[in-house]
Parts: sequence; structure tokens; C-alpha cells
Amino acid sequence: MDIQNGNPMTLYYCGYEKCAPSHFFGPAIRPHYLIHYVLKGQGSYHENGKEHKLSTGDGFLITPGKTTYYIADSKNPWEYCWIGFDGFDAKTILGTCGLSEANLTFHINDDKLKDSFLELNQVFNGRTGNIYSYISYLYRIFSFMMQTSKTNTSSITEDYMEQATEYINHNYIYDIKIRDVAKSIGIDRTYLYKLFIANQKVSPQQYLIEYRLQTACRHLRETKLTITEIAYSCGFKDSPSFNKHFKKRYHMTPIQYRKESKKDYL
Repeated sequence: MDIQNGNPMTLYYCGYEKCAPSHFFGPAIRPHYLIHYVLKGQGSYHENGKEHKLSTGDGFLITPGKTTYYIADSKNPWEYCWIGFDGFDAKTILGTCGLSEANLTFHINDDKLKDSFLELNQVFNGRTGNIYSYISYLYRIFSFMMQTSKTNTSSITEDYMEQATEYINHNYIYDIKIRDVAKSIGIDRTYLYKLFIANQKVSPQQYLIEYRLQTACRHLRETKLTITEIAYSCGFKDSPSFNKHFKKRYHMTPIQYRKESKKDYL
């Protein structure tokens, strides 16, 4: 598996170690993401001039290209599992788990998460599965981290809004419903509505229509597509529906808008 082939998630390796006193690694940089999860003991993680003292149930994220250093405690050395991964979904998934370059550590003292790390290590290094089963264990780890991580409300809100708007921006051409948007990010439709009202000052449906209309305006200005082609290309079910929404928003028909926009270039 190779991230350059466009995989949403790539598991490079995973492992387990019961460290000797003062065992350390680094300073070094990594080309991909790593998460270490402390099963027992203590140690410290150093990044960007900061020291994070960690113990049982804690974990830390190493991001690509950043110099890091970590060392086991001299008296009560840690025992941990780690996973090395990357992919075009990695950053978003980490965000849902409350992890980013601004927040590199977490505390989740949960037996389910511990067991998931150990099970992945067992099947991956024992080669008793395949690439799909390995990835399923990886997603399982992220699932438990997302459910139990104690991210702040504003961070969660920002992530949900980013996922919702990205879904709309990539799927507006289709006959999507707001329940589809909510389902895609795993939240209730009513909650999604409240998020949009609080953050965009419009409902999800209004945001979808506005995005379609803005895209239609660009087509009217920059292409020679017919009104019907633009209507279908922007997710409207037919030309009359497109005309109705367009006139309500811009107080002119699409044809009038196209003529007016051409005058601006004369």
C-alpha cells in the first residue's frame, strides 16, 4: 500500500515494546504519522522545545517532518504500542480524535483501546490477516479514540462543519438530502441544522442551494453551457427549478445574469 497511489489510509507498520530504563529514540524526523499508546509505566515526549510527561493510558502523536525525541522513565519505564500510518484521510481522522499539530497528546485509559492496539500488533506482525483486515483494526483504534477522546466543543464543532461543507462541496451535483450530509459525518440531522445556524447563519439546505447557485454563476460567466446543462451540472432537477431559485436569489433570470456579466467585460 502506498499513499502516493491515493489511499485514504495506509498502515506502514505497528509494534510493541517493553522499554528498558531510560531507553530513548531520537531526535529524529519521520516521513509519516505515528501514534504511541502507553500501556504501563512512564516516560516523556519532547517536541518543539516542549516536554510532555506521560504514563499509563496516555498517548502521543508524531507528525511528518517534525523533530521529536522520547525517553522511558529511569525507574518506571513505559511499555507501549505504536502504529505508523498515512493517507489523504489521515489528518481529518486525527482531527476527529482531537489530535493535530497543536494537540499532540491524549489520555484514554480504556481496555477496548488497549486491546485494539495489541490485537492489531498480533495480526499484523504475525501475518495472520491481509491488508484489509489490518486497516479494519486501524480504523477500530480510531473509532475508540474518537468516542472516548476529550476534545473541546469548539474543536468538535469545527471538525463537523468542515466535514459537512466538504461533503456538500463535492456532492452538490447529485440529488443529496441533508440527512445524507448528517449521515456521512455520523451526527443527527437536527444537530447538523443547529451547527449551520450557529456557524454559517443559514440552514444546511440554504447553504447547499447557495453553493449550487454560486457554482451556476461561475458557469454562466465562464462557459458556454446551456441553461439546462448548467441546471443539471449544479444539482437542480430541471431548468424551471433552477430559474426559480436563481431569480429569487439574484432578482434576475440566469439568461439575464449571463448578459449582464458579459457587459462587464466589454
